[in-house]
Amino acid sequence: MLSTKEILKRLRTLREERYLKQEDLARRLGIDRTTYIRKEKGMIPITTDEWLRLARVLEKDLSHFFLADSRLSFRDAGGGKEKALLELYRSLSVEEKEDLIACLRLLLKGVKRKKVRATLGMLTLA
Repeated sequence: MLSTKEILKRLRTLREERYLKQEDLARRLGIDRTTYIRKEKGMIPITTDEWLRLARVLEKDLSHFFLADSRLSFRDAGGGKEKALLELYRSLSVEEKEDLIACLRLLLKGVKRKKVRATLGMLTLA
């Protein structure tokens, strides 16, 4: 079982890997920056709702924060390919992202699995 200190370290590390400031996450949680800093330091608890929003913003399963390394979610596997693809996507302009998504839709248009179809349906840039 992970300690609170280890869990919060994972949060801080992931935030830093995503090049997000504490202020960025505070804004996404709808709280003051100083309140977020106190939460990340373990001075005040992070609510369940906040953990859910943090996981969504940081694009991780909630399990990433709470399970021991040997049991981390499947999204952390893959030899770094997923991380490389995510970094590539983040480096693209809006137009390039739209092109990439259009290519993925064409490439995967014959795939009938419900999960693939649902994900492709969510990939719309506004």
